[in-house]
Amino acid sequence: MATIQKIVELDYPSELVTEPVLSNLIKKYDINVNLRRASITKGFGYVQMQIDGDEKEVKGALAELTAKGIDVNPIEKDVLES
Repeated sequence: MATIQKIVELDYPSELVTEPVLSNLIKKYDINVNLRRASITKGFGYVQMQIDGDEKEVKGALAELTAKGIDVNPIEKDVLES
C-alpha cells in the first residue's frame, strides 16, 4: 500500500486526557506522529498533529482513536504552513 500523510485535530474527552493514547498508538501501529499544536487541561484535550505511514496503518490508528471516543477531524489547511 501507499504511504499517506494526514493532518488532523483530536478533541479528547476529559476521561482520556491523562492516558498515554498517542504513545500506545505509535507502539501498536507503524506510524510517525508530528504534534503541531496541543492544549491539555483537566477537563479537555486538544491536539493538532500530522500522522504519516502506510495507508492501512494510518487508517487503523485513526479508527482506533475514534473508537476510544476521541473526535478526529481532518484539517484541510495547516495554519503553520500558510
